Amino acid sequence: MRIPDRTGVVVGYRVWRVIPGKWQDPSESLHAQSWYRSWSIGGATVAYCTQRFRRDPDGTIRRVHPCEDAPGYGCTCGLYARYEPLRKAHSLPYVVGSVLAWGRVIHHADRSFFRAEKALPVAFVRPRKGGGAFPELAKEKLLRIVDVLGAEVVESPEELQTYSEMEANRW
Repeated sequence: MRIPDRTGVVVGYRVWRVIPGKWQDPSESLHAQSWYRSWSIGGATVAYCTQRFRRDPDGTIRRVHPCEDAPGYGCTCGLYARYEPLRKAHSLPYVVGSVLAWGRVIHHADRSFFRAEKALPVAFVRPRKGGGAFPELAKEKLLRIVDVLGAEVVESPEELQTYSEMEANRW
């Protein structure tokens, strides 16, 4: 039996990519920043591990089977988040926000980030400027996502941290 480090929720901060297409449903429009995977807006997003390939030191490529429970030790699966709010401004379609995470949580050695089994976005920093091909569509889509999630839009990383910690205390 393994005893957890803590119980309850962990507050985390991350960046998402908003997919602005008019024909893209909001439920499939909030993606991990660098991975083509949708985050749920109808409830918690649950981590899973996909089958992948690994190169051994001798150069052999072998298939690695998915972890039974994500996130797994010795793997890269899970829902990533940082412990500290991101201070750098991002342009749409990228948006900074916070999550409440729970379930299995793996804290990394330098303690700057963690990987979680379940996470729910709770707040986003209002984007100041747009980039990409359709910044207005991305902004409109973000506001629809916020509405469906019942999340909050805040004005700064400091306000994001304060709001997120208050939300965590309510759980």
